[in-house]
Amino acid sequence: MTEKVNYVIVGNGTAGLSAAEEIRKKDELANITIISDEKYLTYYRIKLSEAISKEFSDRELFVKDKEWYEEKNINLILDSKVEQIDIKEKQVVIKNHEKIKYDKLLIATGSRSFIPPIKGSEKRGVFALRSLDDLEEIKDYFKNCEKITVLGGGLLGLEAAWAIKKLGKHVDVVEFFPHLLPRQLDEKISKKFSDILVEKELKLHLGVSAEEILGENAVEAIKLSDGSKIETQAILISAGVRPRLELVAKTDIKHDRGIQVDKYMETNIEGIYAAGDVAEVEGVVAGLWGIASDQGKVAGDNMTGEVKAYDLPELTTMLSVAECSIFSTGNIEEYDDAYEEEGKDGDASYKLCVTDGKITGGIIFNDINKAPKVKKAIEEKLDISKHLENKLSVTEIIKNI
Repeated sequence: MTEKVNYVIVGNGTAGLSAAEEIRKKDELANITIISDEKYLTYYRIKLSEAISKEFSDRELFVKDKEWYEEKNINLILDSKVEQIDIKEKQVVIKNHEKIKYDKLLIATGSRSFIPPIKGSEKRGVFALRSLDDLEEIKDYFKNCEKITVLGGGLLGLEAAWAIKKLGKHVDVVEFFPHLLPRQLDEKISKKFSDILVEKELKLHLGVSAEEILGENAVEAIKLSDGSKIETQAILISAGVRPRLELVAKTDIKHDRGIQVDKYMETNIEGIYAAGDVAEVEGVVAGLWGIASDQGKVAGDNMTGEVKAYDLPELTTMLSVAECSIFSTGNIEEYDDAYEEEGKDGDASYKLCVTDGKITGGIIFNDINKAPKVKKAIEEKLDISKHLENKLSVTEIIKNI
């Protein structure tokens, strides 16, 4: 009789859940254990910003209900932190010194919010949003605030700012770069987007940073790098995330920006894998929900003995804020030529970045139905030289690819 394989997954984000689901498909008899320091089932972390302005139950955010885990015979250990990985004995140690043996281990501990070293950031009323617990605390505190400031004009910061605006609050957004979404938009389209946000009464402070958070015990104002001040009663910091590497810090598992893995999502230690926000693939820590899910699936497959390689896709962003929709993909910073077009009604904008006759990057503003074609053209390295020779417009090129 074949012995059951013991699979242990540390972290129950989308990477850990996807891996567990894949393992169960390939191995019906295996012991699968998921350990998480959160008390919740896997939930849609990407919906947290939007949930600031909505009433919801925890169950509405769960990816799978409790019955699914029971049906799949997946052992859940929640609200329990893994303190140590014992590589030699092939076991993890959790609180109360309990030891859990593994044959294959997946580290999917995700990331935590990055808090810049701003003087006064320890004051009451300063928050970062990364978990359901954070969300509940933020919603409760914001009830008694009229003026709220978001530090960071990236994707999550803008989603959160708009959700707070929908609560009827006065919202300031502080962004270090001179225009919003510098990694996703060029300056021209970003300006168009910013103008719309300002029209909808979001106040933007661009090209400045927070120097000090003022107030005796609780937040009262922010001093900016240009010397100006913003009166505010609460601050939401959205300055990106950092992989949670403390579990591997004192082990032989190689890590740099993240836990370094090969194309099979395996670390330098045989039988130990990593996936999701904590994993570094080809020098990249993506920090995106869809990529984390895909990496978890590949890791789960390979943990069961399959041989499946993970190919890092072109990073793609989609954002819907203030009745504006944004799609950005590929390399929008380095290219041979760029081709731009404004929509007939002035609402939409299109930009294709081309290198060696191939589309290598693209931005679409307010016409998202064209996004799948651009994404596919980049993935397939489609040559559009003939379309360019025939002087087709950007929308005509998209229509014909």
